[in-house]
Amino acid sequence: MNAVISPCNQYRYRLDREVAAEGKVIAYFGVNPSYADASIDDNTVIRMRSFTLSHQGKRFIVGNVFSYRSTNVRKLASTNDCFGLEHKFYLNQIIDEADILVPCWGSRNKLPQNLRQHLDSMLRLLLSSGKPVYSFGLTATGDPRHPLMLAGSTKLIPWEYKPTCLTI
Repeated sequence: MNAVISPCNQYRYRLDREVAAEGKVIAYFGVNPSYADASIDDNTVIRMRSFTLSHQGKRFIVGNVFSYRSTNVRKLASTNDCFGLEHKFYLNQIIDEADILVPCWGSRNKLPQNLRQHLDSMLRLLLSSGKPVYSFGLTATGDPRHPLMLAGSTKLIPWEYKPTCLTI
């Protein structure tokens, strides 16, 4: 178990978990991290562990559209910096290390309006990586579903472009 957290403890740049001896490395990308760290899992990380095992993964990495740590996504609107100094470095590192990329941030409607374009930027980054991009399906807004509310039997499916989600 490992996590890269800023010295001020306000940003988590990546979270890693080993779950099996063999398999693929799956990278999940949510909106923003909460309290999970090198020794503590939150409910989303617990679900990601289960999904990684059921999809023959050996390890998973968690990255986020924003690195600011909060259990309330609306707090992103009131912070001066949603990303932190090392956000881009670690996002690129996660993408390089992963075999499969899984955006899974849920509906964009939970985000403040002025931050929603960052979801599209993240999706463009993932799709331009040349790596396989999968999701657990799409929300009504065309965004990738969040793993926390899904049945354990939910399968990853190849990403399909939906114009309601990605504006170029």
